[in-house]
Formats: sequence, structure tokens, C-alpha cells
Amino acid sequence: MVKRGPRRIAQRAHVMVMRATFAVALSLLVGLACTAEAAQRRVRLGPPESEVAFRAYGLGIVPIDASFTSFDGWLTYNPDDRASCRVELRVQVASLAAENSSLRDRMVGPEFMDAAAYPMLTYAGACDPSGLGGALAMHGVTRPFELSLDWNRDGVIAEGRLVRAEWGMTAMPALGGRTVRIRVAVPLPARSQNAEK
Repeated sequence: MVKRGPRRIAQRAHVMVMRATFAVALSLLVGLACTAEAAQRRVRLGPPESEVAFRAYGLGIVPIDASFTSFDGWLTYNPDDRASCRVELRVQVASLAAENSSLRDRMVGPEFMDAAAYPMLTYAGACDPSGLGGALAMHGVTRPFELSLDWNRDGVIAEGRLVRAEWGMTAMPALGGRTVRIRVAVPLPARSQNAEK
């Protein structure tokens, strides 16, 4: 029988302790990663569940409402930390719908959004404590665009106001109004549901 000296026994015990410590640390890291992944929600943006709409004011007082019927994208968020969300949105400009068809044609025509030359409107942004900040690409112009966020149990509403001239849409400033309110409404899944893959 081979006798092990005190030094060899201590070295073996040290290796076992190190292995156990490494295993515990690895388990904690995997657990934290799984928890973070499980906390994320990814919601598809698209009609009819979500809505992308705008309101302009003709002559500065008459509301002109319209909405887009073809768009897609994603909202990724953490229900426990809403300041960490991200948004990607792509909108087909020609899908604009409004009650007044002649007004609708003018809005997507060359005087305003010019769907023939600029068929896509895109937005990409990330949440921060004050709302949603990102870049809006429209009418051949890309500029920073911020939206406020209103979270509730069933969904989130993002709203922002843009100055038309900053995106090169300068036609009929008095008739069409100077600013346009953008509104995006997104329903959220119940907290018990798994994130959409």
C-alpha cells in the first residue's frame, strides 16, 4: 500500500476544491444567461395587431388621420427592465390609407412622402429612461427621431412629433400643417407566455 504524504494529500484536496469552485461558477453563469434570455420578449410588429398611424393638422386646426396597412418589424424588451428595449420597423409608404382618397394620393405623391421615389420608411431605435431614441429614414432623409413611450399591462404606445421640413417635405406648409404626430401601438403578450422566437 502506497502512503501519501501530507503535502500530496493537500495538493489533491486543493485541486478538488478548485474543480468544485469552477463548476459552481460555471453553473451560476449559465443560470444567469438563461434567466436573462428567458426575461426577454420579442414581439412581431405587423397588422392587424400593431398600428402605425399619423395625424397632421390641415390649416393648423383640422385633424387629418391616416395609417399604414403594410409594415413589419420587431420590438424586443424585458418586462422587468423596459429601459432596455429595441425596435426595428419597416413601412411600405404606398400602403397609406385615409378616408379621403384624393388627400391620401397627395400624401403619398411627389409633394409629400413620394412613395414612387422613396417606397420605404424605416426606424431603428433603443429605449432609455426618457423614452425611445433612434433614426427615422423617410423621403430620402435620415435623422434622429425620439418618441415617448406609454407602457401598460396590455401594450405600449410610442408617440413623437416630426417637423415635415426636416425630412424635405415642404409643400403646402399652411394647408398640411408644420408638424406630424407619429403613433405606433403594439400589443404585448401576457407575462406568462414565452418569448416569440
